[in-house]
Amino acid sequence: MEHISIIVPIYHGTKYIGGMIAQIERCAATDLDKYALELLFINDDPAEPIGARVSDQVTVKVIETDINRGIHGARIRGLEHCTGDYVLFLDQDDRIWPEYFSSQLCHLGEADAVVCKLLHEGRQYYDIRMPFAKVITKEFILSVRNPIISPGQVLLRKKGIPEVWKGAGLKNNGADDWLLWLCMLGTGAEFALNPQILFEHVVEGSNESINAVHMIASEQEIYDVAASAGIFLQEELVKLKGAVQAVAEDHIRVLSKFQKMFFIYDDWMKQQEQGRYIHEYLQKAGVGSVAIYGDSYIGKRLYCCLQKNGVEVRYFIDRNAAYLEEEIPIYLPQAGLPPVDLILISLVEAQEAIRKELAVLTTARISSITELLAAMKNGER
Repeated sequence: MEHISIIVPIYHGTKYIGGMIAQIERCAATDLDKYALELLFINDDPAEPIGARVSDQVTVKVIETDINRGIHGARIRGLEHCTGDYVLFLDQDDRIWPEYFSSQLCHLGEADAVVCKLLHEGRQYYDIRMPFAKVITKEFILSVRNPIISPGQVLLRKKGIPEVWKGAGLKNNGADDWLLWLCMLGTGAEFALNPQILFEHVVEGSNESINAVHMIASEQEIYDVAASAGIFLQEELVKLKGAVQAVAEDHIRVLSKFQKMFFIYDDWMKQQEQGRYIHEYLQKAGVGSVAIYGDSYIGKRLYCCLQKNGVEVRYFIDRNAAYLEEEIPIYLPQAGLPPVDLILISLVEAQEAIRKELAVLTTARISSITELLAAMKNGER
């Protein structure tokens, strides 16, 4: 029987403990005779004790703390107390499918770790921009970025976790998982791929991964550790340094994108407060049917808003249509799009380029969400 340890650092997260126990119990119930599960809650907040927790189906251990060690320190502490031959690091708000362990073990083979696909922000993460088999490689992880969104995607052989990672003593939260993959690959570890979606990464406002300042500091720190570890060639370190710099720049670009989104949402809400509504504006303009370009944050909100208020949204247009699921069809930007009165571009970047692309594919009117809100404010038709 396989013995698996699930290590979950807890920080201001006692509300997640019951749900975490329940989902690990569902995993245990799927293959009771194949593996034994050990669930370790590693408290990282000395001011908020967890207390004893029990389960009839899995072994539950609670490791309290006297100091805050950060997520890397908490994970290392979990390793010190776990007994499994395999290890899964989960965040306190992560979700895994009941067949997670049976599927991961089936695909592990002789490798040191196996990576599954996931849902991230409610959608498949690996798509035409991030092809699964092409990004889970040493070259990509070393020279581009960390393509593994969360350690929860990865079932590890405990003996394959390098000592250099255990002893890193990271001071900044955020990128210790990137360092783990680097250290494993730098010491010759092999990763297997599991094409099944078995995991969901939940992004909340408290997630360290969306704190750009902390992430940049953490990524610089993991480069320093990798550079002093003696497991990479000089040309590999040059690649890694370039990747860390590029990712820092990408954090800034993402902040700019979300700033634009904030101003759109703010304008949208202000106009509603003043009695101007997108659905009423479109109806008065004779728009009865709409397609939305971009099945993402603003696109989803527009869909709900319009459908609920009598404007028919017939379909989405998205370059990743093959990887998305909605209640309505999703088409690639291509010739022969079904007729609608208006195509509404919900993305905040590259709006003009998208407009030009659509102009040769359809005779429908085209507007961006930015233009639409401006026209509403100015009383234009």
